[in-house]
Amino acid sequence: MLKTYSQFLAEAIGPAALPKALLLITKYLQKQLKTDLAALPEPEEYHNSFGKGYGARFFIPRGNRSFRLNWSAPSKMGMVGLKSVDVWLDSEIPFHVEFDVEVSLVKTLPLIVDLLKTKGTPKLGVTHLPPEGVDPLNESLDSIMFCEAANPDMDEVFYGVLGIIQEPNFKKGDVWASYKGAGGKVFDAIAKTYPELLVKSGTSYVWKGSKSDVAKIGAKGKEEIFNQIGATKAIISKATGNETIASNPATDKLEKNMEKLSYEKQIVDLERLVTATVTGASNAVFVAGRGGIGKSYTVEKTLASLGLTDGKGYFKNTGTASAAGIYSLLFKHNGSVILFDDCDDALKDQEARNLFKSATEIGKVRKLVWNKMGKNIVEPDEMEPDEMIAQDLLPRYFVFTGKIIFISNLPMDKLDPDGAIRTRAYLIDIDPTDKEVYDFMEKICGNIKLQEGLELSLAERLHVVDLIRNGNSKQTANLRALERGLNMAAAFKGKIDDADLQRMIRTYA
Repeated sequence: MLKTYSQFLAEAIGPAALPKALLLITKYLQKQLKTDLAALPEPEEYHNSFGKGYGARFFIPRGNRSFRLNWSAPSKMGMVGLKSVDVWLDSEIPFHVEFDVEVSLVKTLPLIVDLLKTKGTPKLGVTHLPPEGVDPLNESLDSIMFCEAANPDMDEVFYGVLGIIQEPNFKKGDVWASYKGAGGKVFDAIAKTYPELLVKSGTSYVWKGSKSDVAKIGAKGKEEIFNQIGATKAIISKATGNETIASNPATDKLEKNMEKLSYEKQIVDLERLVTATVTGASNAVFVAGRGGIGKSYTVEKTLASLGLTDGKGYFKNTGTASAAGIYSLLFKHNGSVILFDDCDDALKDQEARNLFKSATEIGKVRKLVWNKMGKNIVEPDEMEPDEMIAQDLLPRYFVFTGKIIFISNLPMDKLDPDGAIRTRAYLIDIDPTDKEVYDFMEKICGNIKLQEGLELSLAERLHVVDLIRNGNSKQTANLRALERGLNMAAAFKGKIDDADLQRMIRTYA
C-alpha cells in the first residue's frame, strides 16, 4: 500500500529517501506559491546564533526568497523531526522559526507558505501550528494531487471556538463548519478539560460557565488545550547575519550514502545552483567534471535564461589566469557575475586560491587585499573605481560584492583538496556515464550552432549522434565530439561518398 504524503513526510527521512522528499516538498510548495521552486541537491551543515545542525535549502529562482528546513543532526535512520526553519525574505538576514518540540514536515509546510507570501515583515512572536491529522495534505507518492491546504491561525481558532460555545444551544457541527478539524480538536479538549462548564443536551450543548470562566480558560487554559491536541509552539524572530556553512564527516557520509544522481538530474541541479548563485542564495558555485560533458553549455544556457549575456550581466574569462590577473578581474567586474572557464591552472597557485577563498566567503560584501606593491597599485581613497579602471590602476584593497562561477575539468578531490571551497560555495560534480552523454547529445543536437553557412536537418543531426555513439574513437563520450561531428557532416555533405563520411565521423569526431 502506498504511503500518503502526510505519512511519508511525518517519518524520518533516510539518505536514500531525501531526494524524493525534497521533490515532494518542491511540488507541493510550487502549487501553493504558484511559482517555480528549486531544492539544493545536498544537505548543508550550518552554525548560527541559534545553534548548529543540518538543513535542506530551497529557493525561488526569480526573486530573493528562500528557506531552509533545519534538523538537529542526521541519525542512522536519517533526518528526524525538524527543529527550526529559516526563511529569507528579500534580505541577507533570515527570519527564524524555532519549535518547542521537533515536528514533522507536514506541520511546517503551510507556515512556510504563509511566510514566503508575506509582503514586508512577518508577524513576530509566538504562533501555534495545528495538530497533525487536521486538514491533511492528501497525496500519494504515485499521484501528485495536492489539496489546497492552509495553516489555520490556532489562536483565532481557539478564541473563535470559545465564542461559539457560549451561544445558546450550539452544536458541535457549528464549530466544525467554522473551523473544521482544528476547531473540532479544540472543542473536544475544552469539553474534556471543563466538563462542568460544557454539558451535552441531546444533539446540542449548553454552556454553564460565567464570564470569569471564559476569562480563565482564555488566560490560563489555552496552552493546556494546545498541549492536549498537539499544537506546536513556534517562535518567529529576526535572525542575525552571523552564519557559517561547513562540512564535516557526518555530512560527507550522508552524501556518500545517497543514491547516485542520473546525469540528467545532475544537469538540472547545476542549473538550479547557478540560478541560486545569481539570485543571491550563494556567492559562488564551482563545477567539477571531465571536459566535454556539457558543464559550460549548461551554465551559459542558464545564464541566458536569466537574461544575462557575456559582457552584459556576466564576464567570461577563459584560459590561464595569474593571481594578479584574478585580482584585476574581480575589481574590474565587481558587482557582477564572473565566469571562469578552463582556468584550472589558477587553482594550482596558492595565492590565487586564497583570492578565491576571500571572494567567496559567506556574506554580501567581502574584503579583498593585494599586499604586493607596484606602479599600478594605489590607495582606494585616492580616486574613484571608474577612474582607476580607466587608467588601468588597481586599489590596494576593495570590497567585493560579485558572484563567481568556476567551471573546472579537475576531479572533485583536485578541485577542492582541502575542503575550503565546500565551506564557502556550492560545489557540484558532473559525473555521467558515456551512455548518459550520448543520450544527452540526442536531446541537444538540434540546438548546436554550426559554423557559418553550414546546415543540417534534425534527422541528419541525430544520425551523426548515432555514428559517434557507435564509432571507433578512443575518447570518452563528450559534447565536443558532437560539435566536431556535426560540422564535419555539414561541411562534407554531398561532397564525398556517404560511407566515407560516416567512417570519418566514427573515427575522427
